[in-house]
Amino acid sequence: MTTPAPDAQVVFVGYNAAYLRAIDASVPSGSVVVIEEPDIIRKRELSDAAARFDCLDRIVPASYQQSTEALDLAAELTAVRPVAAVVPGLEYAVPATAALAEKLGLPGATEAAAQALRDKVRLREVTGAAGVRNPRWREVFGPEDILDFAGDGPVVVKPANRQASVGVQLLDSVDAASAARAWERTSSAAEYEQVPDRELAWRFLAEERLQGPEFSVEALVRQGEIIFQNVTAKTVIPGPYPVELGHLLPAPLDEDTQNAFGAAMRALVDATGYRTGILHAEWILTDSGPTLVECAGRCPGDYLIDLNDLAYGTRIRLTLIDLLAGRPVTLPRSAEQTSAIRFLAAGPGTVTEVSGVAEAQELPGVRVVEVDVAAGDEVRPWASSWDRAGHVIATGPDADSTLRRVLDADAAVRITTE
Repeated sequence: MTTPAPDAQVVFVGYNAAYLRAIDASVPSGSVVVIEEPDIIRKRELSDAAARFDCLDRIVPASYQQSTEALDLAAELTAVRPVAAVVPGLEYAVPATAALAEKLGLPGATEAAAQALRDKVRLREVTGAAGVRNPRWREVFGPEDILDFAGDGPVVVKPANRQASVGVQLLDSVDAASAARAWERTSSAAEYEQVPDRELAWRFLAEERLQGPEFSVEALVRQGEIIFQNVTAKTVIPGPYPVELGHLLPAPLDEDTQNAFGAAMRALVDATGYRTGILHAEWILTDSGPTLVECAGRCPGDYLIDLNDLAYGTRIRLTLIDLLAGRPVTLPRSAEQTSAIRFLAAGPGTVTEVSGVAEAQELPGVRVVEVDVAAGDEVRPWASSWDRAGHVIATGPDADSTLRRVLDADAAVRITTE
């Protein structure tokens, strides 16, 4: 693995503090430039962000969400220093990242693949046409379309181009009233700090409710070939909002199932025409085999990169920069251990006390205990990934022991609300 030359810069589209923190001591000082929406710079108070990381030279304000304005920066960026790589920092930055990389002649997803990954309607169209297994689906424009698609059966209603489970709902049955409520909740979903204030275009889907365990696949791809792949077992909370409760990787799967996921991922890469970068694909393992839920063209959230690094001994964020710079990379074929995360929950209300953190940190195999709420904070019922109260991470020699360790750590942390 290499790092950017001192005279070159890495451009991130979208500010990702976790990514910058992870690479800060491993890349040259001032070698990173971030492009971010002016509204998001203001909302997230990022005007002084360059002082927070040695690697970060500056944040350049420009529109990139459903906008081509960031492409106009190509000449300005290269006039300062050569650009080694363009990296997607956030979900909404994937299309602009691919377009900017193409304009600069650098490796990337390709614009066509990035557009498919950012819009589930388009993703369903291109992957279904190529034979990738998809649920039955339909684009919807109001509650009548939801009711017409679902009949009285179970259905998933969700935005086609949002992130983090925002607006996703699982309905056991549908009538006129529940269809109207689902449309209102899905179409009015908001992400104040994640999007600019200007009006953006959102699309919506109704899909068949699939039955089976959920998995994600994290893959690194070079020139259309998968060079690293991990399958993660997911746990999702019951109820109408499918927010992830935990992850375990590598998933304990038999050889045939592993091969089925490998074939499904290769078909997905071929169908989208994806070239170089990282993929995070979510699947449900039905009786017919892996069926596609969605796929992102950036580093996954939920600390999955950290879990992969713990299990495989990798540094995937640095490896991704090397891939997008066209440099050679070396990756392991198998994991050294297993890793798991469990997200902390609490009853809705005002936090009165947080306890058990020190005890959890002392448990065998526990690597991280992080609580994101404190006394006086409000805890809401989970409707998206933003509503979780923290997390614990553990490692172990096998899936069973690692799962026990992370559940013990989860049980040790107590968040009291009233």
